[in-house]
Amino acid sequence: MSKTYFIRHSSALDIDKTTIDALWEGDYIGIHYPHDISKTFHQGDSHSLSPSDYVGAAKSCMQRLQVLAKEGGYVFAAYRGRPGGKIGYVAPGSSVELFYGHWGKKNNHEGRTATLKVIKLSKSRNLSAVESISLESVQPRQGTFCHWKKVGSRVEALLTGVTLIELGSLTPDLQEVMCMEYLRSGDAKKHGLPVLRYTLMPVGRTLKDIDILGVDESGKMISAQVTYQGLDPSSQKLRKLDSYSSNKGHTIYFCRCSQPQLINGHIIFPLKLVFDEFCNGSDSGRQWFRLAAGA
Repeated sequence: MSKTYFIRHSSALDIDKTTIDALWEGDYIGIHYPHDISKTFHQGDSHSLSPSDYVGAAKSCMQRLQVLAKEGGYVFAAYRGRPGGKIGYVAPGSSVELFYGHWGKKNNHEGRTATLKVIKLSKSRNLSAVESISLESVQPRQGTFCHWKKVGSRVEALLTGVTLIELGSLTPDLQEVMCMEYLRSGDAKKHGLPVLRYTLMPVGRTLKDIDILGVDESGKMISAQVTYQGLDPSSQKLRKLDSYSSNKGHTIYFCRCSQPQLINGHIIFPLKLVFDEFCNGSDSGRQWFRLAAGA
């Protein structure tokens, strides 16, 4: 399976709008590290494509760019001033090239020639702001260019138009949203689960120990953890729910298990059952899966 990468072309690149536009229109992704170990920046930006000529973050990014060019992979790229983003594919055996533009205003080098190190995408698709939401919501918060494990195969699915309708096609953040939506449904009530009336916090990223915090129809708290892992009664993830059961609310542990059960007062519920009944068994769930996973 090909790796997926995230790259942002932000103000940190310090290149002007014309150069950003040229990258976008030419289907290029790139980095701008003008300083190398030769310390000849006063003569112009570094032209070296060798990671060994750089240090720190510049060296790491150059190494990563060379690996992507050699091995190939999928990319989601964000560009300053452009809503949405660009997804694309780098074919194995591609090359890292020099790309010339101009500096921006950030570091007082406006108008000077900027030498970027770039790769041209062999396939690409521009995403609107709406189409890119499912990617932007989980994009790395820091760093210019990184291997993006959390997004799974979502970029590939959006680019190729082929998404397997299965639980594994949903990344962890989408599994959390799926469980939240399921708790609002009649299917949840049918299995004796509390029915979610409203949430109290954003799902997943904001909370340390739980993924869903809400209130049911009777006013009781719902605290839920969602994991793609199999059931382990001694797992730390499950034990974290203990401190949330003292308020006489509901604690739920969605995981890969064979059947619903109770462990230490916590409702253990199969993640696959949620997927089957929501994403496969209801019109609203099928529509949600298509929009969220790019199917």
